[in-house]
Amino acid sequence: MFGRLFISVAVFLCAVIIPADLVARELENYSIEASKSGGQIGFKIEKIDYRDDLTRVYGFLIGKPHTSGRIDEMIFVASTGEKLDATDIDGIDMKRWFQWEDDNAIYVEIDFPPMKIQSEFTIMLSGPKGPSKWTIIQSKK
Repeated sequence: MFGRLFISVAVFLCAVIIPADLVARELENYSIEASKSGGQIGFKIEKIDYRDDLTRVYGFLIGKPHTSGRIDEMIFVASTGEKLDATDIDGIDMKRWFQWEDDNAIYVEIDFPPMKIQSEFTIMLSGPKGPSKWTIIQSKK
């Protein structure tokens, strides 16, 4: 009797807890549209994780080796024109200088507020060396 009750409670808890994770969608078919992108800092997108609590963009910042860089602000511009500020970035610290190493790439995870899946959007950033922007499109696969 106790065993069945335990299993029932465990199944119920899994049904309540797991769906939040199932809502997350990681999409990898994105690329940078070169004709609509430019600036001092480049970007190579790896994937986007759309979750209930945030949207995380994974990729590599690209810069000139053996120089310094700084990003003071990063904004996600949705295809609707809505603008969302980055809430966190792992790999560098916002508003602090960082060094580009030999390979000129720094892996980053950029967090934005939660949003619906986007097929095209722009990420704009600003810093003391000027603005950069990347228009990102979803490949049709």
